[in-house]
Amino acid sequence: MDPQKQDQFDATNIFGVRRPLSTKEEIFHRELERRSFDIIRIKNPDNQDFFAEWDKRYWKVPAQGTLDVPRYVAIKYCKDKAVDTINKLNQKMHDQEMEERNKKGFTAFESKWHEEQATYTQPRYPKTNDKELLTKLYSEYWVGLVYEYGKDQPQQVMNQATEELDMTPIELKIIKEMEGRRVDMGTPAPVQSEMTPGAFSEPTKATQPPLYVSKADLAKEVTIEDAKPTKSKK
Repeated sequence: MDPQKQDQFDATNIFGVRRPLSTKEEIFHRELERRSFDIIRIKNPDNQDFFAEWDKRYWKVPAQGTLDVPRYVAIKYCKDKAVDTINKLNQKMHDQEMEERNKKGFTAFESKWHEEQATYTQPRYPKTNDKELLTKLYSEYWVGLVYEYGKDQPQQVMNQATEELDMTPIELKIIKEMEGRRVDMGTPAPVQSEMTPGAFSEPTKATQPPLYVSKADLAKEVTIEDAKPTKSKK
């Protein structure tokens, strides 16, 4: 097992902490809960009333009659009714075999355990986990769906069983819409506008602030106008 999953498993067992359900798991559980309240029609094919029990509450299914109940009650009824029917069949077969043994003069079994081993545990006796037999019995008890719970909702209401909450950031949604854009490499790239000369050039010597200038250097820095000889006055 993955160490990370093992740590989560151990924490769940030790502290009783359950990890948060994912969106799909929550939707799945909500759908199971909704379906449990569907109304199902069940039938009692016997000549005796049968009481379906759930949480110490009872629903009377009349003999040779039907009853509309929630799905969870219908499932419980089919299970209990099938077990009751199979147990009655076993009891009837057992009683018949014991009666035949007595007529034939066979000695009684040493104990109840030996008797049960020779009867109830034999393959000829129906079992409560026989899928083929249970399918046949359930088809007699389960009539069908009467009302589907939780489907009477306005058209504009979002069906959470089919849609999930989208947590994608808005910027990623916009970028995803633009992912189909492609640059045409056959088209020449646009010509960049010329920059103004000297706009980003380094400052000239004249504009640079002097750090330190000696007197000799200052004497040499004369302009052309300064170098022209002056006219003498007559």
